Amino acid sequence: MKFEIKSKTASATLGIDGAMLNSLKKGGTEYLWQGDAKYWANQAPVCFPIVGVLPDGEGTAFGKKCVMKRHGIARISPFEVFEQHANSITFVQHSSDETKKAFPFDYELRIKYTIVENTVTNEYIVTNTGSEKMPFVIGGHPAFNCPLCEGERFEDYKLIFDRSVNEKPLRPDHITGLVDVEKRYDVTGGRDTLNMTHDLFEEKDSLIFDNIKSKCATLIGKCGKGVKIEYQDMANLLVWSAVGKPDFVALEPWTGISNCSDEDGRIENKRGMTVLEPDETASFKFKITLI
Repeated sequence: MKFEIKSKTASATLGIDGAMLNSLKKGGTEYLWQGDAKYWANQAPVCFPIVGVLPDGEGTAFGKKCVMKRHGIARISPFEVFEQHANSITFVQHSSDETKKAFPFDYELRIKYTIVENTVTNEYIVTNTGSEKMPFVIGGHPAFNCPLCEGERFEDYKLIFDRSVNEKPLRPDHITGLVDVEKRYDVTGGRDTLNMTHDLFEEKDSLIFDNIKSKCATLIGKCGKGVKIEYQDMANLLVWSAVGKPDFVALEPWTGISNCSDEDGRIENKRGMTVLEPDETASFKFKITLI
């Protein structure tokens, strides 16, 4: 089932499966990657209660065994519509016997999308509905068409940050998804601009700008179209495209990152972890602006 929210200038289509974006349009242009199984069949999954992977898909959280595939359980578990208006929609997911086989905690996850003019705000609201502490990370995974205009190439695009990026990003292993924290990669040279090339992603996986000081990045092409992403609530920004030279770039604001080589397998000790007390709620937002 699909739902549309819109402003006078732009629209977003949301699917109840995964409570994720399925379309972002402005002026007749589709900005969101539409999925292609040859490269990556998805579009904008929500990652919760982990981002990336656990070693061999397993870990413990406060002594409880957790068994989860890449990016967790929210994207593969049912949502319902909680609230809907002309320019916003909120989905809700509650823990169930099925989710607790993978993540043995009680929670409520609300995902709210609001469109104002050309900007879509993505808000994640997590509540611990159980009687024990609950650890989690959460993140968005939207992928954008690149190029957006006829006659352009992938290499005509740049990612421009709102300040110089002196932090050298980490990179997960293509096969295992695990991150070696001893290896960092200088892709910006301390500048504010990252030139898009397919070679960035052919032999390595995503670029993980962890604890990044820049909180706004704009993917822009020669024709002047692009997307701006603002992620004040998120500590990390991932930049990714799939192997095989597809025409998309994913810009992924995450509160944490995938499992790292110096971590001990206890989920509560992972980087960027939020731990909620019983009945406690936390919310995180990021914005996508269509240019």
